[in-house]
Amino acid sequence: MISRDEAWALFQTGMAVFVDARHEFDFKLGHIKGAINIPLKEYDERKSALSGVSVDRDIVVYCDGAECNSSIELSVKLMKDGHRNVRIFFGGWSEWSAANLPAEK
Repeated sequence: MISRDEAWALFQTGMAVFVDARHEFDFKLGHIKGAINIPLKEYDERKSALSGVSVDRDIVVYCDGAECNSSIELSVKLMKDGHRNVRIFFGGWSEWSAANLPAEK
């Protein structure tokens, strides 16, 4: 688990991949700038979006925030698939957007 400040620091490096575990509908309403959308329930169909990402690269998984556990479950799946540096930003979209950090629709 990482804090918003830690997620922001990773974002600023430009080296981390942010993965949004929310439904596509919510993702389209707004998400962390540059994030990839891999909804938890569509993991098997959408995990190919990470096919070019090294298993050693930092991956930050998030969802809506403390009310949502999709980021935890998606992180487990990513680690089972061999990704070694998976971090969970549990504050998620709600903390990120409340802080007016870079976002897009």
